[in-house]
Amino acid sequence: MIRDLRAKKEIAEKWDTVKKLCAWRRGVSLPGVFYNETPPPTFYNLPLVLAYSVLEEVLNTLESEGVFQCNAWQLGRKMGASKMALRWQDFTQVDRGRDARNALAHDAKLLSRMECLRFVDAIERELKAWNII
Repeated sequence: MIRDLRAKKEIAEKWDTVKKLCAWRRGVSLPGVFYNETPPPTFYNLPLVLAYSVLEEVLNTLESEGVFQCNAWQLGRKMGASKMALRWQDFTQVDRGRDARNALAHDAKLLSRMECLRFVDAIERELKAWNII
């Protein structure tokens, strides 16, 4: 859907970073011992914020390419303005995640690992449906 191949490639690379963070684990092997380290549940709030940043970049790019029009800078307004032009898989879920991301960013309300991954997965379904990734 994005015509600018360079922008599409950069978005795909940023999404790869989100996915790597969601799957991050580290194992350390010492003689006779294997230690598996997983991040704390609150760690997953980082890829959540990054995922919504990628979504915002996608919508900004699509808007600049004329796919839809929006005079506002807020992500929620851009999402709403794009509803007629984009085939959203689950707009409501992504919008709930946007609200949760805002609560995290503005009020330090941390989400659980499962909540973060659920919202990241919802964005990924949209990006795949729009042939972005």
